[in-house]
Amino acid sequence: MFETIETIEGATIYHGEIHNRVYLSEINSAKIDAILPKMTELAKRKKYDKILGLVPENAITHFKSSGYTIEAKIPGLYNGKTTGYFLADYLNKNRLQCDEKQLKTIETVKRIAMAANKPNENPHMGIPKDYTIRKLWKKDFSSLATLHEMAYKYHPKHIKKVHDFEGLEEMDHQFHGLFVNDELLVSAILRVHTTEANLEIVDFATHPDYRGQNLSYYLVQEIKKLMNVENCTTIYALARATSYGLNITYSKHGFKFAGTLTNNAFVRDAMESMNVWYYNRH
Repeated sequence: MFETIETIEGATIYHGEIHNRVYLSEINSAKIDAILPKMTELAKRKKYDKILGLVPENAITHFKSSGYTIEAKIPGLYNGKTTGYFLADYLNKNRLQCDEKQLKTIETVKRIAMAANKPNENPHMGIPKDYTIRKLWKKDFSSLATLHEMAYKYHPKHIKKVHDFEGLEEMDHQFHGLFVNDELLVSAILRVHTTEANLEIVDFATHPDYRGQNLSYYLVQEIKKLMNVENCTTIYALARATSYGLNITYSKHGFKFAGTLTNNAFVRDAMESMNVWYYNRH
């Protein structure tokens, strides 16, 4: 795995040079005051530019008083009741800078995606007869690794090995795939947060020959059905803020826009801002 995962004061922390940041994904609310200085110390020691935290409402005051700003807001993230917030602190203010062209693209993508939201229409589309969608198991990991190798050919740090997927499986991740004539063409990595009753779409990978065909649409359709199976009340996902396809797909499926995480992840050869989308089960 290209990020270090550790527990600090009961909180789950991801950090690494590839994204050049510390990411707090799960917090122990009783130890908020202890975790904040330790994250800052870690970021300074490793020379990271950004600290990002996903936290419940009761932690906001602590983070804001330490200089964090809200970048996204997900109502009902925790058990369908408590709002979750992405808050960020930038240790290097250059990390906050986006050029004008990039900002215009981000704004256009957001506007077009949000216009595609049709909450009163049923977005369900019948899956073509040659297509199959199912959960992936250990026996599928070699196919999954092959797909990731092709999809992320120019991403040297991306997960591409069978042991990467075995490691993720041990950390409550699951995998789903879309097959056409028994060939795996699109995969999704999900993480179910059982105690929080939410489901995170971590990653999509599409075979290079099938990009632009919006095949992820069918996978998102199936992932929404998992909410009943996994007893989840909310799904959330990140999509590159400059990419039309996935942002529009989420919006078409009734996902709502939560905010934009500025220069949040290193994708291919550049730092990318990420849009956050969420879907609440009604």
